[in-house]
Amino acid sequence: MKAALIEKWLSLSSKFDALNNRERLMVFGASALVVYTAINMLLISPLEISKQRFLSEVSTDQSVILDLQQQVGLLKNKQPIDPNASNKQRISSLEVELASIDTAKNQLDITLISPDKMPELLRDLLAKNGKLKLIALNTLPTQNLLAQPVATSEVPTAELNTNQEDQLENPVFKHVVEITIEGRYLDLLEYVSTIEKMDWHVLWNNAELSTKAYPNNQLKLTVYTLSLDKAWLSI
Repeated sequence: MKAALIEKWLSLSSKFDALNNRERLMVFGASALVVYTAINMLLISPLEISKQRFLSEVSTDQSVILDLQQQVGLLKNKQPIDPNASNKQRISSLEVELASIDTAKNQLDITLISPDKMPELLRDLLAKNGKLKLIALNTLPTQNLLAQPVATSEVPTAELNTNQEDQLENPVFKHVVEITIEGRYLDLLEYVSTIEKMDWHVLWNNAELSTKAYPNNQLKLTVYTLSLDKAWLSI
């Protein structure tokens, strides 16, 4: 079987060598299109669906927390003429539910990798692969995913930013890393597969593949994690 594969490879190589420059460029272009389509179908689309579902759950939890906090505040500030056990029980129930949701939010630190460890993790995986070359590794500015817009009229920029962050008692921050690596397609695919199978969860929202010099390709991944901490250590 190995001999047959070698013979098939030699046959394809001979046919490729017989092509003129224009035909070779057409082959390279078609190959790059097939590779990009495969990555989009096998990796990017499923991950995008998973990402949107996760962010929707986080946003829903935050809305529930705000609503519960308002209800608890109203009940605590209410001065009934005849306080009764029913109100106290309701307050207690709301506080337990609120604590439960806060605990779920804190699980971000357990299920998702912490921001300061993500660049090092990406480098370690690259070193273990041994077949890929690191082209670039950069951190992007931290984003508050759940910040609500504040009216900008007659509000200084510094005060506006502060108000946006203070609107939520426990905001969720998005920490993004852009990594560009170079190598053969199968080696790039192996690197992506390794990231996907890690115990630490890492999210993505973009992947760009380009062919520089056959058989090498460059893959630019936008990888991120979520945290309750705004701090973002530089690479």
